[in-house]
Amino acid sequence: MGRRLPRRKKLTKTAVRRGRATTVTAAQMADGNVFDDVAFAKAGLELAERQAGYGAWFWNLPTDSFYMTPNACAVLGVEEGITKFDSIMAAIHEDDRDEVTTKVRQHLDSRENYDLACRIRRPDGEVRWIRARGHVSLDADGAPVMFAGSIEDTTYQVETLNELQRSEMRFRSLIESAPFPVVITRPSDKTLRYVNQRAVDLLDELGKPSDTLNVPDLMADKETYDQVREQLLTHGVTENFELALKRADGNPLWILLKGLIIDYEGEPCAYLILLDVTERRELEQQLRTQATSDPLTGVANRTELLSQLEFAISVSNRTDEGFALLLLDLDNFKMVNDTRGHSIGDKLLVETSKRLGKLLRTTDTVARIGGDEFAIIARHLDKTRGVTVLAQKIIDSLAAPFEIDGVIANVGCSIGIARYPWDKGDPELLMQQADLALYRAKDQGRGCFHLFDEELSRAVHERMDMERDLRVAIETNQLFVMYQPRFDAETREPVAGEALARWKHPEKGLVSPGIFIPIAEETGLVIDLGRVVLDQVVSDIARWRELGLDVGPMSVNISAVHLAAGCVLEDVFGALKKYNVPAKCLQVEVTESTMITDEESASSQIKTLADSGIHILIDDFGTGYSSLSYLHRFHAHELKIDRSFVSNVAEATSAILARQIVSIGKSLDLKIVAEGVETDAQADFMTAIGCDELQGFLLSRPIERPAFEELMRGKAERLAAAAAKA
Repeated sequence: MGRRLPRRKKLTKTAVRRGRATTVTAAQMADGNVFDDVAFAKAGLELAERQAGYGAWFWNLPTDSFYMTPNACAVLGVEEGITKFDSIMAAIHEDDRDEVTTKVRQHLDSRENYDLACRIRRPDGEVRWIRARGHVSLDADGAPVMFAGSIEDTTYQVETLNELQRSEMRFRSLIESAPFPVVITRPSDKTLRYVNQRAVDLLDELGKPSDTLNVPDLMADKETYDQVREQLLTHGVTENFELALKRADGNPLWILLKGLIIDYEGEPCAYLILLDVTERRELEQQLRTQATSDPLTGVANRTELLSQLEFAISVSNRTDEGFALLLLDLDNFKMVNDTRGHSIGDKLLVETSKRLGKLLRTTDTVARIGGDEFAIIARHLDKTRGVTVLAQKIIDSLAAPFEIDGVIANVGCSIGIARYPWDKGDPELLMQQADLALYRAKDQGRGCFHLFDEELSRAVHERMDMERDLRVAIETNQLFVMYQPRFDAETREPVAGEALARWKHPEKGLVSPGIFIPIAEETGLVIDLGRVVLDQVVSDIARWRELGLDVGPMSVNISAVHLAAGCVLEDVFGALKKYNVPAKCLQVEVTESTMITDEESASSQIKTLADSGIHILIDDFGTGYSSLSYLHRFHAHELKIDRSFVSNVAEATSAILARQIVSIGKSLDLKIVAEGVETDAQADFMTAIGCDELQGFLLSRPIERPAFEELMRGKAERLAAAAAKA
């Protein structure tokens, strides 16, 4: 409403007339006596100065006289001296003129404060925005006598606001069309200010309505929300946060959250981008699983086991809390796998891992580290009682029959145990200690466990020393070859020989093959050892051929490790070529267990050797899972009956088995060799049942090359003498 002036008061203004101060009353202004007076103009200028940046205007309503300060004229772009309100209306933009006229009339009628924004068109045609504000003064009778106020150019503010509005529209358009969820929130009260459609869809997927949701509800926990909020308020941006949210169906939804502070509708707000990285996280998890899990059983693999061992050691060092490493080897698994097929064998391994998992706690780790080998890290155990109780539970559990696809399988297991911190070492050493304990358990019989102890500890260090010395021996030619002759069973004349590796240690003297051969096989050194023996034997054969000495085919033993490495053919044919020796002069001995271990690889390599003219001899036949199909598949030429049958021929069972082996071999047109012959009775029995050749201490121990040459030379002389007499 307009302000009403009291009748007894006079509205006055101090003006300057020819240097004298003069008081001007409202009545005088109403009479128009001073409207053109210089004093009045001076007063207007003074008012304009007080309103810095504004122009002032005065409209004497009774006389319709109008005055604008120079600053107001400059805003409108008009000349000074305008005295009529209509002249001002002419400057108003034609599209805004009617609205301005209406609002002025409404103001005069209502007496309310006047505040209007409109456009003007300056004389040069430029369109500008102005803002005019004013109020009406009333006389004692309540009639309006003066309409006065200010005017300012607001073009810059209007254009800036318009640009901000356009920018916000573009911003909203970009947000709404963004291919990812966007949330705008006020950090001060945690409420959502804006969500785009993608965010609405995401929240629906999470079962969280956007109209009632607070930002903390999105976070995995309050700690995460506090971290995000602190970074936004402190730095204006956030690091990348990955949050595990839960979908309405219970499945996880992984979100990568990025945020920064922006000005939104005039206040600081957090602009949050929510990227769905579930697919990436699932792929990463798959890769981690592939890298750390056994693909068949899903339990940890050897790599993960070693990592968990490292972690268990570090925890034990900090807390003095012990743990145990148990290595398990399934008994009879090979029999099940070979007789029932690999499918049953694989399912048996899966069921084994499930049984083990049921016996363990969540803090324990079970791993499959090889074909039928498993390992367990059992935490929070004392030195002896806890781990032995667990070991016996495992043995009892795996001793129970497995039913797989209607097949009943009986296996069982043997267990070797190392305990930390009582058994010191890093993960690899703990594995070696548990492995040695496992071997000792197997020696005790099936279904046993053994704890690593000081005696085994000494064995470990001796074994490590032996391994180191064996490496040096191979590099420095400490190894040499001895030959054990084979004799014709009827004539007892030497007809061939077997090359045997021997080691003369510079300090310890001769080292038993029973000690260094197993170490060579376990460490892979048997490959280099085999190459040394092969090179020496083929070199000796070349020498004997030059001497014209008939020594028969010389056999060399090829280990399963050498075959598995896939380099046997290269090594054998390379040696024959190096010394220009025909393939028929060489014989290769392999055990039946070697072929069964890696049938496909062994079949390919041994068949290639046989096709080249090299004779194949199956060693230790009868002690493992003997199969006639292997004899045919690998083109065997000879069988060696294992010494266990030969040494026990006085027993009826061994004698019967020996006869059957000979009968099988003869039916396949194979030559039969009996090894380990140490008595005349054994030699006579093996000859009587049809063995072609004999080998053993009764006839000859392994001898060095000169003695072997002399033996073969003596045979040649006897044959020549016999021929001369004939």
